[in-house]
Amino acid sequence: MMTPSNKSRNARQRKKLHVGEFQEFGFEYKAELTKELNSDEEANLIHALLEEVIEVRDLALSGWLTSGFICKFGPGSTTDADREALQAWLTARPEFKDVQVGALKDAWYSPMDTEFAE
Repeated sequence: MMTPSNKSRNARQRKKLHVGEFQEFGFEYKAELTKELNSDEEANLIHALLEEVIEVRDLALSGWLTSGFICKFGPGSTTDADREALQAWLTARPEFKDVQVGALKDAWYSPMDTEFAE
């Protein structure tokens, strides 16, 4: 989706379109697993991620263990502290290697899966 043009809009319109002062930011992440996990190990790991990072910081995850997009749960933006928390958690876990956490970007209008293009 393209960013709406810079035409003059009132606050209600900017809020509805998530532009201007209502713009919201999130970030992508990508990591590799050090070994293949069975379904129980995978379920335990995603639950740990959700409970220890995502839920306590009031975030939302779109994706799974090895890649995804993180944004604020409800209105608002993620922060650099949220990025650092996810980076630290993934790096500290022995199940992950080659952890990459992208920069903050527009959660509504930025193209997805472009942060880590090879």
